[in-house]
Amino acid sequence: MRASYLTAYGGNEVVSSGELPDPMLSEGMSLIEIKAAGVNPVELAMRAGGFQRVLPYSFPQVPGFDVSGVVREVSGLSQFKVGDEVYARLSNRAPGAYAELAAVANDLLAKKPTKMSHIEAASLPTVALTTWQAFFERANLKKGERVLIQAGAGGVGTFAIQLAKHIGAHVTATAGTANQAFLKELGADVAVDYTNQRFEDFGPFDVIYDGVCGDLVERSINALAPGGRYVGLVMVADARALMSLGLPEAIAKGAAAGIAKYEELAASRGVEFHGPLTRPDAIQLAEIAKLVDAGIIKPHVSRVFGLNQLKQAYEAMGTGRTRGKLVLDTSKLI
Repeated sequence: MRASYLTAYGGNEVVSSGELPDPMLSEGMSLIEIKAAGVNPVELAMRAGGFQRVLPYSFPQVPGFDVSGVVREVSGLSQFKVGDEVYARLSNRAPGAYAELAAVANDLLAKKPTKMSHIEAASLPTVALTTWQAFFERANLKKGERVLIQAGAGGVGTFAIQLAKHIGAHVTATAGTANQAFLKELGADVAVDYTNQRFEDFGPFDVIYDGVCGDLVERSINALAPGGRYVGLVMVADARALMSLGLPEAIAKGAAAGIAKYEELAASRGVEFHGPLTRPDAIQLAEIAKLVDAGIIKPHVSRVFGLNQLKQAYEAMGTGRTRGKLVLDTSKLI
């Protein structure tokens, strides 16, 4: 099969493309002909080795988690048959989206949104599941609450604004000057230009959903109302998230020691700190597909690359200035 893959940990110099052996199909898995694959920022950290302690790669490694495609072979029990269109978020321990074929556990597959193309469907799994799990399992976002969404014009942010509005929250979102109108188009009640405005001036907030983190973590925690919930997505995984990967509690707590200062700050202010990691969930993807097919949530894909252009996609992702999602059309070489 044709694929884009990594030859080692490092920068974009380790990204290559060519032919690799077809995946082996085990019991309880389906062979998926991948039509499109979504690109996510976490892959840059994984490429650099940032997660090798808990999610090690085996080279040559096909990265990527988000796929949309067609079932070509089924082993074991499955609700899907050959020819069905499906989408999925691959396992954290078994990436492999940037290829013509992938062996995917049957229980990770969900029916592709019927009104969306494979390109659009492939843009959804990680950003949708990340936000769904953050809002419903961590922050418990409720109707009428005030939520701040950092980086509202990015892949996660574009989905989060729409889901938060569907829930009935009052949405404030941040982005640069060029994306202020885009935030309003997505449904944000208040658009904040981070280049000349402080998001704190628009608070306090009941929930802050932070796709930037770094210097914004402490500022965000301090911008919460009493009882508020902070959810961070970038290199702030907490012990609960790491235990979900299978790490023993003691090891997970040790690995999450770096966020202790944030947890202490949150506790001192009477608010919550959450650092989740996304997990695959076909049931949730099925619910998300219903919202997409109903027109409640619309995917936003800004650029499409060929299967052999992962290096270019990563270069674009690395600028931190992409709007919406980047997707590889795995049926094409460009």
